[in-house]
Amino acid sequence: MDRFEGFKIVLTGDESLVSTYHHTYLGFSSGLPMDVFPSLLGNIIFPTLSGEHGRMKTSQYGLCKIEASLIDNGFSRSDVAIVDPRRLDEAIGPETRVLGIGVLDPLGINYGTALLRVVLSLMGVETRLQSYMSWATMKIFNNDAVKKYRNRIKVIVGGQGVWEIIDSGLQHRLGIDCIVEGEGELVAPKIFRTALEGGEIPSYVKGPPVPVDRIPVIKTPSRGLVEVTRGCGRGCLFCNPTLLMFRSIPMDKILKEIAVNIEGGERNITLHSEDFLRYGSTSLLPNEDKVLNLLNTVTKIPEINSISIDFVTASTALSNPKLVKTVGGMLGLSDRNPAIIQMGIESGSPRIIKIIAPGKPKPFNYEEWPKIVEEAVNLLNDSGWWICATIIVNLPQETEEDIEMNMRLVERLEHYNVFVFPLPFIPSGSLRKVKDMAGTHKIVSTRNLELIALAVYDAIKKIKSLSKHLVAKAPFGVRQVLGALLYVASVIGLRRLQRNSLDAIIDHFKARERILI
Repeated sequence: MDRFEGFKIVLTGDESLVSTYHHTYLGFSSGLPMDVFPSLLGNIIFPTLSGEHGRMKTSQYGLCKIEASLIDNGFSRSDVAIVDPRRLDEAIGPETRVLGIGVLDPLGINYGTALLRVVLSLMGVETRLQSYMSWATMKIFNNDAVKKYRNRIKVIVGGQGVWEIIDSGLQHRLGIDCIVEGEGELVAPKIFRTALEGGEIPSYVKGPPVPVDRIPVIKTPSRGLVEVTRGCGRGCLFCNPTLLMFRSIPMDKILKEIAVNIEGGERNITLHSEDFLRYGSTSLLPNEDKVLNLLNTVTKIPEINSISIDFVTASTALSNPKLVKTVGGMLGLSDRNPAIIQMGIESGSPRIIKIIAPGKPKPFNYEEWPKIVEEAVNLLNDSGWWICATIIVNLPQETEEDIEMNMRLVERLEHYNVFVFPLPFIPSGSLRKVKDMAGTHKIVSTRNLELIALAVYDAIKKIKSLSKHLVAKAPFGVRQVLGALLYVASVIGLRRLQRNSLDAIIDHFKARERILI
């Protein structure tokens, strides 16, 4: 038998990006700085599943799509592999010619990571080290096998986090031959073919939106995640998906990808979308028949244990309350069996929404946005969902009145099943090119810090009460450990917030309780 000399094309991402997370909601912890999240914890919370030569048995969806695009364009499956980053030394060898790396937050500077640092600061915890995800990404570039064969390998990097490398000017310092920004399925085959043949590849390529008939079907299971729409089209300036044209994936491709996941042992399916209720729609309003037909078809697949959806827009939900309740019922949701769905609030200020996200409230008027958000949260709660919501603070054009409107909305949402996470503004999406949106990332407004503290305090209280549910799909022994870790971390976090910066928070909640009484 011939000796294995490495895959010709190796695709990988950092260990927290490609992890199964034990099928829990703990992926967010990859944004924690390593002052409080040492590498040992990463080995526990971010397991990876791989087989011979490190080929992954299930992996991150974006890497699965790039692998599929290469195979569909004539590359051999024996030559292309998505590889466990912890086992790169088994996959890279003398025959390896291309290393493709997917990145989400390679420098540890995105919204979520920034929020975690602010919260730790409010808890009195000083942090100086990089985030776990950033550390794990850099570990790939510094891997011994990568360095050993570097003179033969072209390094190609893509994914949502490439803007960090572009804007920081670190591409060549990191040894990256080519950055692909945008969707990769159309451009990747040509770039990888040229690299494989030893030709010169461009240092930067912009990948255009891919027509649905050319979006490939994955070959490797994707942790149960299956894309049902791509893009959003609402035009929020800070967000890449909203700038992309909205496309619904044909039913046959969705079913094929579900089958790939089931064959790989995945029984919990997430129907991924930026706005699930718009599946099959050609407008901003839901196409009820298309949504229900999709769910009717998928829920009849006997091998599936659970089905979830991950994103919704408040205005879409509120435009068809009956559909929201029907979908919740079809997914078997209730107060005793809730699911978590993500929603971007962006701002409680209609003025700010008009500037940065004018399409977000449609078909409603932007002036109604706070009311739209609250009514949508109430509707989703009644239909069995808890909401993980985000709001952007510290915008350059933000006024004191905008901050107060954010505060009022967060206060009104305290009594709903919703976690509100205020994300410190960082120019991304098209805002990277807008001069007025540059400026400091440091939060100087005391009121914004109070807003973050109040929202996070409320969120941690709710996470503590929901800790068992957040790890419910993990194996039994792991579930017990992770549930305990999450509960203890919540208790410690609440105490540190109270002790270090939040006498005002205590007074705030006591005052509200007196009002309610």
